Amino acid sequence: MSALLTAGVLLSGCGVLGPGPEAEGSPARPVASPEPTPPVSAAAEPTVRASTAPAEPPAAPEVLPPAELEARVAGLLDAQGQPFTLMPRDQLASGTDAAKFIFDNAVIDPAECGETAKKNLGQIPSDIPSASGVSAPDSSGSVTVVAIASVDDPAILAHGLSLNTSQCAQFTIKVEGQGVGVTMEELPIDPVGGETVSYLLTQDLPTGHTMYIMAVTAIDGTSTASAQKVGFTEPDLVTQDELGRLAGELLTGKPVSG
Repeated sequence: MSALLTAGVLLSGCGVLGPGPEAEGSPARPVASPEPTPPVSAAAEPTVRASTAPAEPPAAPEVLPPAELEARVAGLLDAQGQPFTLMPRDQLASGTDAAKFIFDNAVIDPAECGETAKKNLGQIPSDIPSASGVSAPDSSGSVTVVAIASVDDPAILAHGLSLNTSQCAQFTIKVEGQGVGVTMEELPIDPVGGETVSYLLTQDLPTGHTMYIMAVTAIDGTSTASAQKVGFTEPDLVTQDELGRLAGELLTGKPVSG
């Protein structure tokens, strides 16, 4: 995967999911005139007072340990029924460092898309539990990349779930005179185990070829999962369904029927 391609992938997600509206308070009830208090009989049962004990706080969301994340990636099968190859964490860290170097030396037009990309690089800390895997190339030479991460602060994960296509629907990236034109489109998709987004990146490379990246990303509680198809063949709805299956199985840890 080229450096410019890596840059395009990192521009895909931005924004934060806001909290839902608060429930409105119930209207006040009219107060009836008090009735005369009857004398209390000695045999009357004592009034039971409502408990003043504080309510139990909700259980903290479960953060998946690294071993579970890696097991989910290792147990996943691609569209050809083949397992994914786990990517070493040091290799992922090297990729992130390379992407940061690109943005320090790239010219992105419009500039707002460059700012979005830089923010996305710092969205999810590199030291949180995560695992990634890559498939073998299919008959067209395309590969599928999957990833899952888990952290005790769901707000950190929510940053990458909303797309900002209004600012970055089309942009260019230039590094050392080499330029790539990128078009980004958000795609409709049903949820696959959590709140879900899907997008398609189309990249016109300096070689004259067109690179396609279709992705499905889902988040639920403390975990987020994504699946991306990368190649020179334009993906279709069947590809999106397959990516949704992979993201859903990663997120829930259960098979998803197609």
